Parts: sequence; C-alpha cells; structure tokens
Amino acid sequence: MVPGFLLITTSLMAQADSSGEQSLDLVTDRPDQTESSVVVPPGYFQLETGWGVTRTGEENTHEFPSTLLRIGVIRSVELRVGYKGHVWETGEAVPQRENGDLGAKFHLWPEGGWIPDAGLLISVSLPRQADPAIRLALSHSLTERVSFSYNLGAAWASEPDGDQDMDRLSVFQYTATLGIGLSDQTGAFMEVFGDLPLSAAGGPEHLLDGGLTHLLRDNLQLDAFAGIGLSQDADDWFVGLGVTLRLPQ
Repeated sequence: MVPGFLLITTSLMAQADSSGEQSLDLVTDRPDQTESSVVVPPGYFQLETGWGVTRTGEENTHEFPSTLLRIGVIRSVELRVGYKGHVWETGEAVPQRENGDLGAKFHLWPEGGWIPDAGLLISVSLPRQADPAIRLALSHSLTERVSFSYNLGAAWASEPDGDQDMDRLSVFQYTATLGIGLSDQTGAFMEVFGDLPLSAAGGPEHLLDGGLTHLLRDNLQLDAFAGIGLSQDADDWFVGLGVTLRLPQ
C-alpha cells in the first residue's frame, strides 16, 4: 500500500462555514491517507502529485508520479482523476504502468457542534476492470489549530483465480488523522490507517504514519511523509515527497 492523501496547516481546518460556503484556503488530499471532506471551489483546478517508496521484505517499490487532479464543478461537487504513475521494484529495468481512477467528491454538510463536516467520495478504476471504491470523509475542528479527521469506506479489486477467471474481492478501509497547525504556513499530522479483508485473501493491514506540510504560497504546498507497518501483512515502511498546485491562484 502506497499512501494516497490532506493538508496539515491552518488551512487543513478550513471546512465549510455555517452557511455552507466553501473556504478558498488550500485543502489537499495528501500527504496522508485520510481524504478531506472539503471540495475544490468551482472553477479551480488542483494538481496533487509526488513520489513514494515502500519497503516490503527485501524489495523496495517506487511509485512516481502518483497524481490526483481535482476539478471544482459546483459549490459542493468536485471531479477527480487519479493516476498512480509508474511503479518499479528494485532491479527492474522498465517500470510498470499502473491503473488510474475516475471519481467525484460531494460535500454533504458543514460542521456544527458535535456533528462533523462530511464528504462522500466515489470512484472507479480505469482502464482495466472498472473496480469501484466508496469512502465517507468526516472532520472535527478541535481548536483553531488542531483537527481530527477520519474515513470509513470499502474498495474492490479484480484478481485472477485458479481458473484464470477474474474475481472481484473487497476490503474495508479506515483512517484516523490528528492534524496540528504549527504556524500559518507549516503543519504536521499523525495517522493510523489500514485495510480489513472482507472477501479478499490475507490478513489485516494496519499502518502508522506522520508528516509535514509547508505552504510556500496561497496556492502552492510542499509535503513529506513517512510511516511503518503495524501488522504482519502490512508494508515494512514507506516514505515520500509531494507538491500541490491550485490554479488559478
């Protein structure tokens, strides 16, 4: 599993206000695994991309450029086009092209009291198999500089069986992130996340990660992250770097 990713500065806590209007602060879906409940404002394009390496056993797996394009359509809806980039293991001369995905995020309702800010994400992998995924994104602003966000969802993946037929197997997915704004430009996060097999083979994957973000400009952010596996079937460790650009400024 390679991280796939929210902003952790004071912008991280920019949810819809009580009138339902979306903030123009930069809120990203990287570098953690927790998708934000916030959508990109209408008329804006947000490109989130980066590099990551994962260690599993004796193999290092690189992924670049892992990219997500988010397009604001209307006040509560964004379109999403993702591409995992090229993936190659240690010693491979030619990297493998990965699947992409097409989806949308819907902002459901703003935060109010104990009710979290909420969003819903749906996607389908392309061009192969057309495997679906769905995720509920929730977030609480604990203080002006601290937020708690979490996701619950499920994903399906088609895999060949013994007869070389394709079986669509499913996993339950969870994330939980504590974000802290260290300054107006810099933030940090700690997160636990994982997959629990439903019909898929293997055991549960539980992981722990953390990272930093730095806002260079109102529409430009850098990030770095690192994490470790907590269960036998999880990756041993992973690290990565990324950048987010939103246009127009």
